[in-house]
Amino acid sequence: MKGWKTKKYFSGLSGAHRRAAYRGMGYTSDDLNRPLVAVINTWSEICPGHFHLNQLAKSVKDGIWKAGGCPFEFTTISQCATPSLGEPSMRYDLPARDLLAFDIETIVETQMFDGMVILVTCDKTIPGALLAAARLDLPTVVCPGGCMEVGCFEGEEVSLSDLDERVFGKLPLGKARPEEILGMEEAVCPTVGACPIMGTANTMQCLAEAVGMALPFAGTALATSSERLWIAKRSGEAIMKLIERNLSARKVMREPSIRNMLKVCMALGGSTNAILHILALAQELNLEKKITLDTVDETSRKTPCIADVKPTGKYYLPDLHDAGGIPALFNAMRDQLDLSAITVTGKKIGEMIREHRGLSRKGAKPVIRTRKDPISKTGGIAVLKGNLAPIGSLARMLDNTIPEHSGPAFCFPSQEKALEALNRRVVKPGSVIVVRYAGPRGAPGMPDIYAVLATIVGRGLEGKVAVVTDGRFSGFARGLGVCQVSPEAMVGGPLAWVKDGDIIEISLSKRSLNLKVSEQELKRRKETWRPPKMKREKGILGLYATNAEQAYQGARLCGSQGS
Repeated sequence: MKGWKTKKYFSGLSGAHRRAAYRGMGYTSDDLNRPLVAVINTWSEICPGHFHLNQLAKSVKDGIWKAGGCPFEFTTISQCATPSLGEPSMRYDLPARDLLAFDIETIVETQMFDGMVILVTCDKTIPGALLAAARLDLPTVVCPGGCMEVGCFEGEEVSLSDLDERVFGKLPLGKARPEEILGMEEAVCPTVGACPIMGTANTMQCLAEAVGMALPFAGTALATSSERLWIAKRSGEAIMKLIERNLSARKVMREPSIRNMLKVCMALGGSTNAILHILALAQELNLEKKITLDTVDETSRKTPCIADVKPTGKYYLPDLHDAGGIPALFNAMRDQLDLSAITVTGKKIGEMIREHRGLSRKGAKPVIRTRKDPISKTGGIAVLKGNLAPIGSLARMLDNTIPEHSGPAFCFPSQEKALEALNRRVVKPGSVIVVRYAGPRGAPGMPDIYAVLATIVGRGLEGKVAVVTDGRFSGFARGLGVCQVSPEAMVGGPLAWVKDGDIIEISLSKRSLNLKVSEQELKRRKETWRPPKMKREKGILGLYATNAEQAYQGARLCGSQGS
């Protein structure tokens, strides 16, 4: 292998000090005379998506040793926000993405490495890893942890989202059987891995593969499979080839790759959170003028949703894998993709399609539809604009939503207040729940407002009540919810001016979100509006309150220019 970045620092007499520190941990001169590779492990005992990553890390390191490198493993944060659903501490969920990116940046820059393999699984860890890879611009492979197996309760397949709708919706009304709740509790998370629907975790695992940063099938293979171990070992081998070719993250994640990523997100019916992360990644790659909300809108209009996967379709992630995974999806939409985009295999997307086409397993379910028979003729996510969202907002564009809705606003300053109102049954069918001051700066931290939608579905109000928020929605969410309204209420966005009883009109077909109030009245409200007094927040939430960018910019924590 040709010279590598760290060789000049760890070779000869001048490298003695650096080598000495590693010798204290048992490394030899031969070990340190190899490319040094960071194996960044987000293992933890607080999240099933990450609980098994220690085993995968060992396979990654075996692959690195085998291919002639020297691996150095270190751990960083991971989290599962499930305990925080409906609670104020949900505000810490999105900041974990940026905290992870900062952590990786800090350690890798301090210690000096030639490349990275980052083991990640869940919602904020994958985008955090991609942000760090873009920032550091080293050869990098993302190694996802995979999805869990599908649970079974009373003869039916179930996942955590099914339990959520009962706990948040039916339980407070006394309409859920205790034995049903407890039985589902034991069934919905049967193994390690990410919950097996197209929530944010699996959306991002698939998109890590789509953008070229993970190996083929890394986005869909089961966490519990031997295939997942093979992928880990091959990831270790792949990073050495990238180092040899000096193929860094920014050479992989170029504009064509980000556009492919966005198209695959639409075809998958992916989580709206993924758009937030794609926009943040575009900012990190200095593509903010080329990848915008308008790009998202244009892509959605031209890209049919063809993956029939829950929560909006029939099937689960393991079924998508059996149908050929992301390579099969690439093949189904090959005329829409930039086939020249490169991946961490060193091959182009077009080459991968030829290599992996036709790999669906015998008896595979018809998860991947054709463009002539799509789930939706447009992408799974729509960008809505109007006087309530002059820059934009997002809504899922699939069968279980109400395509058009008009109703009176019920305004709440937080998710907790909205849940209280739903539990008191004061929200009437036909209304629009407005949850504001939930944006990047307003909450602060831009929490997930999923508990409100889960409660609506559980109460049988899906199709009767809509939600509009400057916060986020989980990929688990069903029903008509408009999120990521930009600009947010805290910086003076129009959502701040809505009053109870105002009529809000939502149209997915027209891609519009409007408040039925005269321009003169809106102007008057704008002039008289003052931001609410918020308590002084500690730590990272305090940084978000003053420095976070807006949702249309990806809501990164990166400086005071973000209003």
